[in-house]
Amino acid sequence: MRKVLLLGLGVGLCLAGAVGAQAGEKDEARALINKAIKAHGATRLAKVKAFQFKGKGKIVFEEKEYPFTADIFEQFPDRQKIAVDTEFNGMNVNFTQVVNGKKGWKSILGKVEALNKEDVAEAREQLHVESVTTLLPLRGKGYKLSPLGESKVGGHDTAGVQVTRKGFRDVNLYFDKKTHLLRKAEYRTVQESKEVTQEKILRAYKDFDGFKAPSKMVLNNDGKLFMEIEVTEMTLHENALDDSVFAKPE
Repeated sequence: MRKVLLLGLGVGLCLAGAVGAQAGEKDEARALINKAIKAHGATRLAKVKAFQFKGKGKIVFEEKEYPFTADIFEQFPDRQKIAVDTEFNGMNVNFTQVVNGKKGWKSILGKVEALNKEDVAEAREQLHVESVTTLLPLRGKGYKLSPLGESKVGGHDTAGVQVTRKGFRDVNLYFDKKTHLLRKAEYRTVQESKEVTQEKILRAYKDFDGFKAPSKMVLNNDGKLFMEIEVTEMTLHENALDDSVFAKPE
């Protein structure tokens, strides 16, 4: 009987220690997110319903670089419009993709097609990533936060937090230990029918209407340069955008 009692006590202490460690890790991750929210001024987003970005950059495809300009609208959790102008083999190419809930469309050189279920699902995964990187939603229910430890991002010492939400892939966030600004987001995505690890490196922070956000971003797929973007304009909308913004392209 004594051995049984001691064994039970030992198991109980181990379980209590494990629960305590998990609680400590959760508190550590939550503290990192709260510091980042303050550093970014993300509480400003409590009144924001939608975002609009204008930018320019280059995309790398088959080891060639193609310049582009983009106009992007996002209204979380499931509305997005991306309009891109680029030059491919000496020809100007216009591309538009719209996601509106469970529906979506793409238009290339004026030819409109419906997105299949897989493409809509992938677009919504990317909207999830964009929502997570605004940080403020992470204070809500449904998000599990776990510390990832320390690492280097572009010469900056960072502390990482893994964000888990049911129905979506995990997103790893890395925050500058000095400024608490987000330096990198890392996640799995699908490019050209292949799943890759995408890193979004965030640089050159600026104040956009009370919200501090990166004006330059570098995207790497499996460690190789995929895209560089410079945000030239960001508009925070306190009212929902008109339904026509997310309508089927004409």
